[in-house]
Amino acid sequence: MTDHYTELLHTFEQTPMEDLACYFHDNAESIDSLIQLYEAYNKHVMNAQAKRIRELRKSICQLTEDDAWSDMEGLEISYNDFEPRIYIQAGFTSNAADPLATFSIHILAPTVQAWNHYEDRLLDHYTAQEPLIIGNKTILQVFTVPGQQQEQVLKALQEVYLFLSSLTFRNFFPSLTSH
Repeated sequence: MTDHYTELLHTFEQTPMEDLACYFHDNAESIDSLIQLYEAYNKHVMNAQAKRIRELRKSICQLTEDDAWSDMEGLEISYNDFEPRIYIQAGFTSNAADPLATFSIHILAPTVQAWNHYEDRLLDHYTAQEPLIIGNKTILQVFTVPGQQQEQVLKALQEVYLFLSSLTFRNFFPSLTSH
């Protein structure tokens, strides 16, 4: 059945707009209903992901004792408080059955200079994927797991955070003096 929908969408994509005008005009109410159904489905997926991202942010802030984690309005969890600049970005990918099907963590170097600073150590540590270069940015996928495995997700976020912390100029350990 899904193949029929895919074929229908492909047919629409290949048909010139002037040929579709009559169809759209005659079926506007049904098309509006379909759009509303899709929007409701998409809202369900986004709400489930946003809820889990907020939970993950709260937990990872506690685990790392660092409140600089961001939840990017529920779209992804990120950390960007490293020097030289490098970011942790992570989020969910849905499938038809599960809004939280897969959770992936990426390391993003926003400049060529930042990537050059980290490249050797990152590629020695994370060997499974090749980096993706888009303009000046370099993205390295470092972790993927089924999204329902929250313990593994938190463990991986913490591991990436600690590894990047060990490579940066910022000292993440609390001061030994009291004030």
